[in-house]
Amino acid sequence: MRKVAIVTGPTCSGKTAKAISLALERGAEIISCDSVQIYRGMDIGSAKPSMRERQAVAHHLLDVAEPTEPFDVARYVELAKSALDDIFRRGKAVVVAGGSGFYLKAWFCAVADDVEIPQGVREFADKAEARGWRALADELLKLDPGAGDFADLKNPRRTKNALMRCMASGLTLKELRDKFSKKAPPFGELEREIFFLNPDGETLQKNIALRTHRMLEDGLLDEAKKLLKIRARLNPSAASAIGYKEAMDFIESGKSDTAELANEICRNTFKLAKKQRKFFKSQLGLY
Repeated sequence: MRKVAIVTGPTCSGKTAKAISLALERGAEIISCDSVQIYRGMDIGSAKPSMRERQAVAHHLLDVAEPTEPFDVARYVELAKSALDDIFRRGKAVVVAGGSGFYLKAWFCAVADDVEIPQGVREFADKAEARGWRALADELLKLDPGAGDFADLKNPRRTKNALMRCMASGLTLKELRDKFSKKAPPFGELEREIFFLNPDGETLQKNIALRTHRMLEDGLLDEAKKLLKIRARLNPSAASAIGYKEAMDFIESGKSDTAELANEICRNTFKLAKKQRKFFKSQLGLY
């Protein structure tokens, strides 16, 4: 059975350093599991490994997409499988590093279904979305009266996704879930060695503050200025990335107090860390 080491944990927990140390020790290559580091031009705010670190250890799935193009977990799996097969074919070990929700979950179980969404269904869902979350929920409930048991109907993105899948498949959310539960893991059978980094809250807050100030010193605002020029075309993941969103808002507002910006980024980053911890526990049972 193929084996991978998975280094994960909340943001600012030291994953990059641990992954590089482990890779050097084992003669391994690293596959990134970070939903922002995949984008070109988003280096500082994503804490992307430096060129020196990448020269020391080969990294995969960095800079593989433009922030304006669609990118989802299915695309991540496709690229990660290709990288995994290539590394094993060359007789090297693999370290997976990162903590981005469903990208990480894909290393444990299936996360993307095979329902193809016709253009007509997308257009119908777009029109419903334009009328608000209640309209989306109403359309979904017409197809599946029990949808509220499986989807947060006040979340427009998830409700729209559920609506399109029910329309395209002709199945209820329960039927889709039952069918999905039988899917094989996307990477096949893997032996996983987990390195879960989970510093206490006080340590995490200090790490977040240090990283945020370092990012601002290293040119986060300059990077954000470039993204601001294409903000209207950024995909949802890139547009909402913590650090970049706050920096773009800051630039547009004309404010000059970077201390205020740093505090906002720190607050939102710590909120993200708490959400990640909840995900690691409820979805993956890592602690």
